[in-house]
Amino acid sequence: MPKAEIGKPRSITLLARMNNDQVATKSKMNFQRKVWLSTLNGYGQRQTVNSCCIVKMMIVEACMRLSGKIAVITGGASGIGRATAILFAQEGAKVAIGDIVEGSSIAAEIVGSGGQAFFQRTDVTKAKDVAQLINGATTRWGALDVIFNNAGISMPKPIGDVSEEEFDRLFAINVKGVYLGCKLAIPHMLKHSKGSVINMSSSGGLLARASDPVYSASKHAVMGLTKALAVTYANANIRVNALCPGPIATPMLWGTAQTKEERRARLPAILATCPAARYGSADDVARAAVFLASDESTFVSGVGLAVDGAKAAGVMPIDRYRLDFEIAAEA
Repeated sequence: MPKAEIGKPRSITLLARMNNDQVATKSKMNFQRKVWLSTLNGYGQRQTVNSCCIVKMMIVEACMRLSGKIAVITGGASGIGRATAILFAQEGAKVAIGDIVEGSSIAAEIVGSGGQAFFQRTDVTKAKDVAQLINGATTRWGALDVIFNNAGISMPKPIGDVSEEEFDRLFAINVKGVYLGCKLAIPHMLKHSKGSVINMSSSGGLLARASDPVYSASKHAVMGLTKALAVTYANANIRVNALCPGPIATPMLWGTAQTKEERRARLPAILATCPAARYGSADDVARAAVFLASDESTFVSGVGLAVDGAKAAGVMPIDRYRLDFEIAAEA
């Protein structure tokens, strides 16, 4: 994901760069005089700032889609979770990042760019860990507006090859992890009668897949929980939705395929049934998460939002099926 300054979304970068005269003209205000800020600078001296700068900062903040929101993201150290944490922060959210692997560098990147974030090692199968992550956010920032239950693993095996231990681990992470996130986050949202819960499902949660039936079953379970909770809490102004990605270029997509040749060999199985005939990026899913977390989706609840190049939408004409795929340069 291209590095961008936190707090300056791409859509308003041009506005933020406008000079004082342009901003004054745009806002139809004559703010060319200087004003005293009530805060002190690092040397204990009052700072004099052209009030047009204040106008620009106010406009920038107002344009942030998640300005002032407090969000928790599990599985935030890599892939979709990482991209979402960075984009949430760019859009003005304060972000608590949890993952079972180290992710302090993501929080440090956000803080270093002017945002607010922290990382806490979190095993989503343990209620204590999930509670500590959520309580860390509410203690630090006072509330909870968004939780993205993103942590998950894959299981690309036929059912006969899945051991009982593998089944238990898959459902513990993919389903129990979502259950715990919802169970422990919603009471905080009820205190303020608002909130957005985003659960990670999959295109495999919208249709049956022969290649990974147990994984598909876990993602169908997430969809069932999502819809049930959406109905349960709709009258409390709490929205519950799921994201359903298709082929997304993350470590989960490639699995053990590390070299370009190994990944090229996997592409037919991944993309042959994708009408868009390509894979998406973690940023594609992160942008969908921003929509579901923002006030732009206040009447959207109980939805499984597919981010999959129409893979779950239906069956292509036979003449569109192909196997000649190439790896993108950035993969």
